[in-house]
Amino acid sequence: MARRATVVVALACLLAPVVVAAGEREDQAFAQLKGLAGTWDAVTPNGPQTIAYRVASAGSIVVEEMFPGTDHEMITVYHRDGDALVATHYCAVGNQPRTALDATTPLSEGLHFAFTGGTNMKPEDGHIHEWTIRIADDGRVEERWTYWEGGKEQHATTFTMTRRAAE
Repeated sequence: MARRATVVVALACLLAPVVVAAGEREDQAFAQLKGLAGTWDAVTPNGPQTIAYRVASAGSIVVEEMFPGTDHEMITVYHRDGDALVATHYCAVGNQPRTALDATTPLSEGLHFAFTGGTNMKPEDGHIHEWTIRIADDGRVEERWTYWEGGKEQHATTFTMTRRAAE
């Protein structure tokens, strides 16, 4: 029994840095999202659009407002849930996919959010299934959003954003 306890303690000690690193990784990703606060001009397949980010609720959430004032307006809210960084996308199709930062994608490749569930939808319903936000060295931001329906990817949309000059 003592040997088993020693093994459990040893494993806990080995895994502890992973938990801390995971929390630190999500902290870094959340800080990157907060750094997007402001208004952005986006080049999309449907022409120029506006995307705005704001930090709210005493710094505990980041709100992304895509295409404000249009028929395709959408909101995504990012926040911490324990060690996880999660997001709910309030889609123009009327459902709310939930995602979490994908731990397998290095932050250097972007913030990749993967589907974890959703509300107001059946599994085969069309929904945003995943997206990646990549902040380029020159300050531009590229987002790639993937839409699934019938249990598989239907299409992906990529757009590039540049920060609008302060008004």
